[in-house]
Amino acid sequence: MSNPEIIKLWKEKAEIDYIPPFMSLWVSLNAWMKDRFKYDKDRDGLEALKDSAPVLLDKFKELIGTQSINGVLFRGYFGGLHRALSSVRIPYNIRPNEMVSFECCIIDWNHGDPQFESILTEGEASNLSSETPTEFDETRQETIELDDDLTVENNPGRLFAAYIEIVYQVRCALFHGDLAPTLKENKKVIQHLYLTLSMVMEDI
Repeated sequence: MSNPEIIKLWKEKAEIDYIPPFMSLWVSLNAWMKDRFKYDKDRDGLEALKDSAPVLLDKFKELIGTQSINGVLFRGYFGGLHRALSSVRIPYNIRPNEMVSFECCIIDWNHGDPQFESILTEGEASNLSSETPTEFDETRQETIELDDDLTVENNPGRLFAAYIEIVYQVRCALFHGDLAPTLKENKKVIQHLYLTLSMVMEDI
């Protein structure tokens, strides 16, 4: 076997398949939701999670809005999720013409008739520093900078709702066989979902 073949073989063996740990995280989250909210349908649990899960929302706020090492990592992964979603086409299960992305988010399910909204913003981002408080001041209008040229709105409740819906929609696409697990672009989406979700779920 030539050196290039050996290098390629070992490089392929070194690649991490994030799909099994992502799906395991979803099972863990689903069990936590069922225990906490006592629902019959996944959609009921998902909406309860968006509206009534301060443990997860508070962790999301902390990660998206502070200058700790974990906050910097999380914002980088969150920005990576946006870019990964921008390079694939994952339709929403309720409306196949709409693609899952930061530009097309379900914030409010609205009894099966959701509006699709963007969480991206244009303009100046808030200048996070070491003095940035742990908690959001939701009256501020600044945006949150994920990286040098990517900002999202400074509304943690809306961001969290959009994020949880993205997690669920990608989970559905995987579970129902609508997302090819071997495509590099799809793997990137799963990677960034796993990296972000594992941090959000750290305290449950």
